[in-house]
Amino acid sequence: MIRDKFINTELKSSDLYSHSKEINKNHGLTKEQLLLKDLKAIANEYLALEKLKQNFIGIILKNLDSLDFSKFIDYPRFYIKEDFLKREVSSANIRGLNVVSVDGSSVTKKFMNVDFSFLKAIATKYYFQKNYVAKIVYYPDLNGFNNYYVQANFLNQDETTVETKISIDMNFMEINLLNNMIRKTPEIDMIIIDGSIVIMPINLLFSKDPEISRKYDKLLKEYHNLYSYCKENGILLIGSIKDTRTSALTHLLQESIQLLKPSYSNLTDFLKINYRKVMEFFSDLDLFNRVLKKNERSCIFNCKREIDKIRDTGIKKEIPYYFPLSFYAFYLKTTRFDTPCRIEFFMDEKHLFKKASEKADLISSILMPISSLNEHYGLPIPQIEAHKRAVFKPKEVDLLLNNLIRTLNTHGVSLLEKRRDRRPF
Repeated sequence: MIRDKFINTELKSSDLYSHSKEINKNHGLTKEQLLLKDLKAIANEYLALEKLKQNFIGIILKNLDSLDFSKFIDYPRFYIKEDFLKREVSSANIRGLNVVSVDGSSVTKKFMNVDFSFLKAIATKYYFQKNYVAKIVYYPDLNGFNNYYVQANFLNQDETTVETKISIDMNFMEINLLNNMIRKTPEIDMIIIDGSIVIMPINLLFSKDPEISRKYDKLLKEYHNLYSYCKENGILLIGSIKDTRTSALTHLLQESIQLLKPSYSNLTDFLKINYRKVMEFFSDLDLFNRVLKKNERSCIFNCKREIDKIRDTGIKKEIPYYFPLSFYAFYLKTTRFDTPCRIEFFMDEKHLFKKASEKADLISSILMPISSLNEHYGLPIPQIEAHKRAVFKPKEVDLLLNNLIRTLNTHGVSLLEKRRDRRPF
């Protein structure tokens, strides 16, 4: 809900509509009421919010030089680790580089007495002979399609537990595939993981389900192997997150502006617009899609701080062994008409912030030429190809499932679908 007190004088005259009203206890609204009143009111409210956001972005861009965080960077609890909000990056000549990406997908078919899960993971390796010409190799299947795993859940468990186990198995399949690939083909310069490079959610460390705890610990060790292999072989390991609703960097920016102490002589514009309330409407992607231009990246910031909290408590003593690293993220806008990508990478715990900044520039320079081929879709092409190969086609699942069902039917066993999937209307 947008309140007048949260916006500047220019927008106070706007007819803002509060959609957070209670639903009528007796009945809802008619179509006519929605079409003639409510939908228009919601649209007007959103238009007012959009005007407010545009005004705020103008203030950010106007005050870029004044948003200098240099005197805070060395503070352990200040998580932005560069003295600027954004800067331009250059594209590297990637001729001769080997870039690998991995992705996986899963499909679960649920019946009354059993669940069957089909998993698939594929890695693609691009050897760039020129910036836009590459030789593509797939692993472990040369055609880039066949690397399946099927599992059945016979226990009577809630859906959340089943989905958690499938997610862990899917994640393990991807990371294990990478580790095997590195051992067999060490000539890799960069690895792109579709998603975070940190095992998540970290709270599963404390799961009361013994099978989840066992699977999770096994996955932790596999991640530790991946980090070690990448450090030993000089491989850049990054996570490329295409869609996220996090506001981590936005909140850090809000705190940073507060530390700069806006006043009537310093950062006056932020006071006029009540920046702390305005920033609550932004996600990181929304904010930096407006702030960044093509070929620009945001400042780097510490991410995945849940690991640090667990490490500090000493409850899980293996955490320092698994994660003797510092994790960073930044946003990179590779094309004009697409939103930025969130990019994650790691550094050794004992490192200079300058080195982390240089690594972010290096990663950006490699990603730019392989992510800007389509102005409307700014993901790295190895990541796009890995996803394209890994995603299940309906006919694939039908082939596998029908074969399983036929085998059961020959022994007089039939599977009963859940009622919601077999309704006759």
